Amino acid sequence: MSQAPFLEPLHAERVRRRVREIMERHRHSAIGLIGQTEIVELDRVNRHLPVRVLAKLEGQNPSGSVKDRLALYLVADAMERGVSSDDILVEASSGNTGVSLAMLCARLGLRLIVTVADNVSVERFKIMRAFGVEVVLTPGELGTCGAIEKARELGEQPGHFWVAQHFNQVNSFAHYETTGVEIAAQIRALEINTLDAFVASTGTTGTLMGISARLKERYPELEVVSVWPVDKIMGIRRPEGEGKPTIYDERRIDRVVEVRSAEAMAMLRRIAREEGILCGISGGAAVVGALATAERRRSESGSGTVLVLLPDWGERYLSLKEFEFAAREAKR
Repeated sequence: MSQAPFLEPLHAERVRRRVREIMERHRHSAIGLIGQTEIVELDRVNRHLPVRVLAKLEGQNPSGSVKDRLALYLVADAMERGVSSDDILVEASSGNTGVSLAMLCARLGLRLIVTVADNVSVERFKIMRAFGVEVVLTPGELGTCGAIEKARELGEQPGHFWVAQHFNQVNSFAHYETTGVEIAAQIRALEINTLDAFVASTGTTGTLMGISARLKERYPELEVVSVWPVDKIMGIRRPEGEGKPTIYDERRIDRVVEVRSAEAMAMLRRIAREEGILCGISGGAAVVGALATAERRRSESGSGTVLVLLPDWGERYLSLKEFEFAAREAKR
Protein backbone atom coordinates (compact mmCIF):
# COMPACT_ATOMS: atom_id res chain seq x y z
CA MET A 1 0.00 0.00 0.00
CA SER A 2 1.57 3.27 -1.14
CA GLN A 3 2.12 6.06 1.36
CA ALA A 4 0.69 9.52 0.75
CA PRO A 5 0.38 12.72 2.78
CA PHE A 6 -2.92 14.11 4.12
CA LEU A 7 -4.77 10.85 4.88
CA GLU A 8 -4.19 7.79 7.02
CA PRO A 9 -2.86 5.10 4.61
CA LEU A 10 -5.78 2.67 4.92
CA HIS A 11 -8.37 5.38 4.37
CA ALA A 12 -6.34 6.82 1.47
CA GLU A 13 -6.38 3.44 -0.25
CA ARG A 14 -10.12 3.06 0.33
CA VAL A 15 -10.81 6.50 -1.17
CA ARG A 16 -8.59 5.67 -4.16
CA ARG A 17 -10.49 2.44 -4.70
CA ARG A 18 -13.85 4.18 -4.45
CA VAL A 19 -12.74 6.85 -6.94
CA ARG A 20 -11.64 4.14 -9.39
CA GLU A 21 -14.99 2.40 -9.03
CA ILE A 22 -16.93 5.61 -9.69
CA MET A 23 -14.76 6.50 -12.69
CA GLU A 24 -15.04 3.02 -14.17
CA ARG A 25 -18.80 2.74 -13.68
CA HIS A 26 -19.40 6.19 -15.17
CA ARG A 27 -16.54 6.37 -17.65
CA HIS A 28 -18.89 7.18 -20.56
CA SER A 29 -20.58 10.03 -18.67
CA ALA A 30 -19.44 13.56 -17.80
CA ILE A 31 -17.66 12.09 -14.76
CA GLY A 32 -15.31 10.25 -17.10
CA LEU A 33 -14.08 13.60 -18.42
CA ILE A 34 -12.75 14.84 -15.08
CA GLY A 35 -9.06 15.69 -15.25
CA GLN A 36 -6.42 15.56 -18.00
CA THR A 37 -6.73 19.29 -18.69
CA GLU A 38 -4.32 20.98 -21.09
CA ILE A 39 -1.31 23.18 -20.46
CA VAL A 40 -0.75 26.15 -22.80
CA GLU A 41 1.87 28.88 -22.96
CA LEU A 42 1.00 32.49 -22.17
CA ASP A 43 3.53 33.97 -24.57
CA ARG A 44 1.71 37.23 -25.28
CA VAL A 45 0.89 38.54 -21.81
CA ASN A 46 4.33 37.42 -20.64
CA ARG A 47 6.94 40.15 -21.15
CA HIS A 48 9.64 38.43 -19.13
CA LEU A 49 11.19 36.07 -21.67
CA PRO A 50 13.26 33.89 -21.67
CA VAL A 51 11.30 32.87 -18.56
CA ARG A 52 8.30 30.87 -19.83
CA VAL A 53 4.85 31.17 -18.27
CA LEU A 54 2.58 28.15 -18.76
CA ALA A 55 -1.08 27.84 -17.72
CA LYS A 56 -3.09 24.75 -16.79
CA LEU A 57 -6.66 25.19 -18.04
CA GLU A 58 -8.85 23.68 -15.34
CA GLY A 59 -11.94 25.17 -16.92
CA GLN A 60 -11.78 22.19 -19.30
CA ASN A 61 -13.24 19.97 -16.58
CA PRO A 62 -16.85 18.95 -17.36
CA SER A 63 -18.59 21.41 -15.03
CA GLY A 64 -16.05 24.11 -15.84
CA SER A 65 -13.61 24.23 -12.92
CA VAL A 66 -10.83 22.54 -10.98
CA LYS A 67 -13.37 21.67 -8.28
CA ASP A 68 -14.63 18.68 -10.30
CA ARG A 69 -11.57 16.82 -9.03
CA LEU A 70 -12.36 17.73 -5.44
CA ALA A 71 -16.05 16.85 -5.79
CA LEU A 72 -15.18 13.35 -7.01
CA TYR A 73 -12.94 12.71 -4.00
CA LEU A 74 -15.33 14.31 -1.50
CA VAL A 75 -18.16 12.06 -2.67
CA ALA A 76 -15.88 8.99 -2.62
CA ASP A 77 -14.82 9.91 0.93
CA ALA A 78 -18.46 10.36 1.99
CA MET A 79 -19.32 6.93 0.61
CA GLU A 80 -16.44 5.38 2.52
CA ARG A 81 -17.80 7.02 5.66
CA GLY A 82 -21.15 5.32 5.18
CA VAL A 83 -23.23 7.84 3.23
CA SER A 84 -25.97 6.17 1.17
CA SER A 85 -28.37 7.32 -1.53
CA ASP A 86 -30.93 7.99 1.22
CA ASP A 87 -28.73 10.66 2.81
CA ILE A 88 -28.38 14.33 1.85
CA LEU A 89 -24.92 15.79 1.26
CA VAL A 90 -24.41 19.35 2.48
CA GLU A 91 -21.64 21.75 1.54
CA ALA A 92 -20.75 25.45 1.74
CA SER A 93 -19.34 26.97 -1.42
CA SER A 94 -18.55 30.29 -3.06
CA GLY A 95 -19.80 28.62 -6.23
CA ASN A 96 -17.40 26.30 -8.02
CA THR A 97 -17.42 23.40 -5.55
CA GLY A 98 -21.20 23.67 -5.37
CA VAL A 99 -21.46 23.44 -9.15
CA SER A 100 -19.06 20.48 -9.28
CA LEU A 101 -20.87 18.59 -6.53
CA ALA A 102 -24.18 19.36 -8.23
CA MET A 103 -22.95 17.87 -11.51
CA LEU A 104 -21.55 14.79 -9.80
CA CYS A 105 -24.56 14.19 -7.56
CA ALA A 106 -26.94 14.55 -10.52
CA ARG A 107 -25.16 11.70 -12.29
CA LEU A 108 -24.83 9.54 -9.17
CA GLY A 109 -28.43 10.08 -8.02
CA LEU A 110 -27.43 11.72 -4.73
CA ARG A 111 -29.27 14.56 -3.00
CA LEU A 112 -27.35 17.74 -2.26
CA ILE A 113 -27.82 21.05 -0.42
CA VAL A 114 -25.35 23.86 -1.12
CA THR A 115 -25.12 26.91 1.14
CA VAL A 116 -23.89 30.02 -0.70
CA ALA A 117 -23.45 33.68 0.21
CA ASP A 118 -26.12 35.67 -1.62
CA ASN A 119 -23.61 38.03 -3.29
CA VAL A 120 -21.84 35.53 -5.55
CA SER A 121 -22.51 35.61 -9.28
CA VAL A 122 -26.04 34.75 -10.41
CA GLU A 123 -24.66 32.32 -12.99
CA ARG A 124 -23.50 30.02 -10.21
CA PHE A 125 -26.96 29.94 -8.61
CA LYS A 126 -28.54 29.15 -11.95
CA ILE A 127 -26.07 26.39 -12.80
CA MET A 128 -26.50 24.66 -9.45
CA ARG A 129 -30.27 24.86 -9.63
CA ALA A 130 -30.17 23.58 -13.21
CA PHE A 131 -28.55 20.42 -11.85
CA GLY A 132 -31.49 20.05 -9.46
CA VAL A 133 -29.87 20.76 -6.11
CA GLU A 134 -31.24 22.85 -3.27
CA VAL A 135 -29.41 26.15 -2.83
CA VAL A 136 -29.63 27.85 0.58
CA LEU A 137 -28.59 31.51 0.54
CA THR A 138 -26.75 33.09 3.46
CA PRO A 139 -26.09 36.81 4.12
CA GLY A 140 -23.44 38.14 1.74
CA GLU A 141 -21.86 40.30 4.43
CA LEU A 142 -20.95 37.11 6.33
CA GLY A 143 -19.08 35.76 3.30
CA THR A 144 -17.87 32.18 3.18
CA CYS A 145 -17.84 31.95 6.98
CA GLY A 146 -21.60 32.44 7.06
CA ALA A 147 -22.13 29.76 4.42
CA ILE A 148 -19.91 27.36 6.35
CA GLU A 149 -21.82 27.88 9.60
CA LYS A 150 -25.12 27.22 7.85
CA ALA A 151 -23.71 24.05 6.25
CA ARG A 152 -22.45 22.91 9.64
CA GLU A 153 -25.90 23.47 11.13
CA LEU A 154 -27.68 21.58 8.35
CA GLY A 155 -25.12 18.78 8.44
CA GLU A 156 -26.02 18.03 12.05
CA GLN A 157 -29.59 17.10 11.11
CA PRO A 158 -30.46 13.39 10.87
CA GLY A 159 -29.82 11.96 7.42
CA HIS A 160 -27.54 14.85 6.42
CA PHE A 161 -23.75 14.69 5.85
CA TRP A 162 -21.54 17.78 5.77
CA VAL A 163 -18.60 17.13 3.42
CA ALA A 164 -16.65 20.15 4.80
CA GLN A 165 -14.14 20.93 2.06
CA HIS A 166 -12.44 23.62 4.17
CA PHE A 167 -11.64 21.14 6.93
CA ASN A 168 -11.33 17.83 5.09
CA GLN A 169 -7.85 16.70 4.08
CA VAL A 170 -9.42 14.82 1.17
CA ASN A 171 -9.42 18.26 -0.48
CA SER A 172 -5.62 18.34 -0.62
CA PHE A 173 -5.40 14.59 -1.26
CA ALA A 174 -7.50 14.92 -4.43
CA HIS A 175 -4.96 17.27 -5.98
CA TYR A 176 -1.99 15.26 -4.75
CA GLU A 177 -3.47 12.22 -6.50
CA THR A 178 -4.60 13.90 -9.73
CA THR A 179 -3.60 17.48 -10.59
CA GLY A 180 -0.04 17.22 -9.31
CA VAL A 181 0.53 13.91 -11.10
CA GLU A 182 -0.83 15.33 -14.37
CA ILE A 183 1.36 18.43 -14.17
CA ALA A 184 4.55 16.41 -13.64
CA ALA A 185 3.70 14.16 -16.60
CA GLN A 186 2.85 17.10 -18.85
CA ILE A 187 6.05 18.95 -18.01
CA ARG A 188 8.03 15.83 -18.95
CA ALA A 189 6.05 15.48 -22.18
CA LEU A 190 6.90 19.09 -23.06
CA GLU A 191 10.58 18.13 -22.64
CA ILE A 192 11.09 20.78 -19.97
CA ASN A 193 13.91 19.72 -17.67
CA THR A 194 12.60 21.35 -14.55
CA LEU A 195 9.70 23.40 -13.24
CA ASP A 196 10.93 26.44 -11.33
CA ALA A 197 7.74 27.84 -9.86
CA PHE A 198 4.08 26.92 -9.43
CA VAL A 199 1.55 29.72 -8.82
CA ALA A 200 -2.11 29.50 -7.72
CA SER A 201 -4.67 31.64 -5.94
CA THR A 202 -5.93 30.54 -2.53
CA GLY A 203 -9.51 29.64 -1.67
CA THR A 204 -9.96 26.54 0.45
CA THR A 205 -6.18 26.11 -0.20
CA GLY A 206 -6.60 22.39 -0.99
CA THR A 207 -5.49 22.80 -4.62
CA LEU A 208 -2.27 24.51 -3.57
CA MET A 209 -1.57 22.10 -0.70
CA GLY A 210 -1.99 18.94 -2.78
CA ILE A 211 -0.13 20.13 -5.87
CA SER A 212 2.70 21.53 -3.76
CA ALA A 213 3.19 18.21 -1.98
CA ARG A 214 3.25 16.21 -5.23
CA LEU A 215 5.44 18.57 -7.27
CA LYS A 216 7.98 19.01 -4.46
CA GLU A 217 8.59 15.26 -4.70
CA ARG A 218 9.47 15.65 -8.39
CA TYR A 219 11.11 19.10 -8.23
CA PRO A 220 12.65 19.63 -4.76
CA GLU A 221 13.79 23.18 -5.61
CA LEU A 222 10.35 24.23 -6.85
CA GLU A 223 9.08 27.57 -5.56
CA VAL A 224 5.38 27.42 -4.63
CA VAL A 225 3.70 30.83 -4.80
CA SER A 226 0.35 31.59 -3.18
CA VAL A 227 -1.66 34.55 -4.49
CA TRP A 228 -3.63 36.43 -1.82
CA PRO A 229 -6.17 39.24 -2.33
CA VAL A 230 -5.47 42.72 -0.99
CA ASP A 231 -9.15 43.61 -1.29
CA LYS A 232 -12.19 41.52 -2.27
CA ILE A 233 -11.59 39.14 -5.18
CA MET A 234 -14.36 36.59 -5.69
CA GLY A 235 -13.24 32.99 -5.22
CA ILE A 236 -10.05 33.65 -3.26
CA ARG A 237 -9.21 34.80 0.23
CA ARG A 238 -6.40 35.24 2.71
CA PRO A 239 -5.90 32.00 4.68
CA GLU A 240 -5.66 33.67 8.06
CA GLY A 241 -7.81 34.73 10.98
CA GLU A 242 -11.17 33.26 11.92
CA GLY A 243 -11.90 31.91 8.44
CA LYS A 244 -8.56 30.16 7.94
CA PRO A 245 -9.09 26.67 6.47
CA THR A 246 -7.74 24.02 8.81
CA ILE A 247 -6.24 22.17 5.84
CA TYR A 248 -3.90 25.10 5.13
CA ASP A 249 -0.24 24.43 5.95
CA GLU A 250 1.98 27.45 5.42
CA ARG A 251 5.05 25.21 5.34
CA ARG A 252 4.00 24.09 1.86
CA ILE A 253 4.19 27.69 0.56
CA ASP A 254 7.46 29.43 -0.31
CA ARG A 255 6.22 32.89 -1.20
CA VAL A 256 3.05 34.99 -1.11
CA VAL A 257 2.15 37.55 -3.79
CA GLU A 258 -0.62 40.01 -2.91
CA VAL A 259 -2.88 41.20 -5.73
CA ARG A 260 -5.58 43.89 -5.92
CA SER A 261 -8.95 43.26 -7.57
CA ALA A 262 -8.26 45.98 -10.16
CA GLU A 263 -5.04 44.20 -11.16
CA ALA A 264 -6.87 40.87 -11.43
CA MET A 265 -9.57 42.36 -13.67
CA ALA A 266 -7.06 44.16 -15.87
CA MET A 267 -5.14 40.92 -16.33
CA LEU A 268 -8.34 39.01 -17.04
CA ARG A 269 -9.02 41.41 -19.92
CA ARG A 270 -5.48 41.02 -21.25
CA ILE A 271 -5.65 37.23 -21.14
CA ALA A 272 -8.96 37.29 -23.02
CA ARG A 273 -7.81 39.72 -25.69
CA GLU A 274 -4.21 38.66 -26.12
CA GLU A 275 -4.35 34.91 -25.42
CA GLY A 276 -7.96 34.14 -26.39
CA ILE A 277 -8.68 32.64 -22.95
CA LEU A 278 -11.60 33.93 -20.88
CA CYS A 279 -10.69 32.77 -17.39
CA GLY A 280 -12.28 33.60 -14.05
CA ILE A 281 -11.30 36.45 -11.75
CA SER A 282 -9.15 34.27 -9.49
CA GLY A 283 -7.31 33.12 -12.62
CA GLY A 284 -6.59 36.72 -13.52
CA ALA A 285 -5.15 37.24 -10.03
CA ALA A 286 -3.06 34.09 -10.37
CA VAL A 287 -1.55 35.29 -13.66
CA VAL A 288 -0.63 38.60 -12.04
CA GLY A 289 1.27 36.54 -9.47
CA ALA A 290 2.82 34.34 -12.16
CA LEU A 291 4.13 37.33 -14.12
CA ALA A 292 5.58 38.85 -10.95
CA THR A 293 7.28 35.51 -10.32
CA ALA A 294 8.60 35.41 -13.90
CA GLU A 295 9.99 38.93 -13.58
CA ARG A 296 11.79 38.03 -10.38
CA ARG A 297 13.21 34.83 -11.90
CA ARG A 298 14.48 36.74 -14.93
CA SER A 299 16.30 39.24 -12.73
CA GLU A 300 17.75 36.52 -10.50
CA SER A 301 18.62 33.66 -12.89
CA GLY A 302 17.81 34.87 -16.40
CA SER A 303 15.55 31.95 -17.35
CA GLY A 304 13.11 29.38 -16.05
CA THR A 305 9.59 27.97 -16.30
CA VAL A 306 6.61 29.16 -14.26
CA LEU A 307 3.28 27.30 -14.24
CA VAL A 308 0.06 28.99 -13.18
CA LEU A 309 -3.27 27.28 -12.55
CA LEU A 310 -6.40 28.86 -14.08
CA PRO A 311 -9.17 27.32 -11.96
CA ASP A 312 -12.23 28.08 -14.10
CA TRP A 313 -13.75 29.93 -17.08
CA GLY A 314 -14.98 33.50 -16.99
CA GLU A 315 -18.52 32.95 -18.30
CA ARG A 316 -19.88 32.30 -14.82
CA TYR A 317 -18.86 35.81 -13.70
CA LEU A 318 -20.24 37.94 -16.55
CA SER A 319 -23.16 39.30 -14.50
CA LEU A 320 -20.84 40.88 -11.93
CA LYS A 321 -20.28 44.63 -12.02
CA GLU A 322 -16.57 44.00 -12.55
CA PHE A 323 -17.47 42.83 -16.07
CA GLU A 324 -19.36 45.98 -16.98
CA PHE A 325 -16.31 47.06 -19.02
CA ALA A 326 -17.31 44.51 -21.65
CA ALA A 327 -20.81 45.92 -22.07
CA ARG A 328 -19.56 49.51 -22.21
CA GLU A 329 -16.86 48.79 -24.76
CA ALA A 330 -19.20 46.72 -26.94
CA LYS A 331 -21.37 49.86 -27.43
CA ARG A 332 -18.49 51.94 -28.69
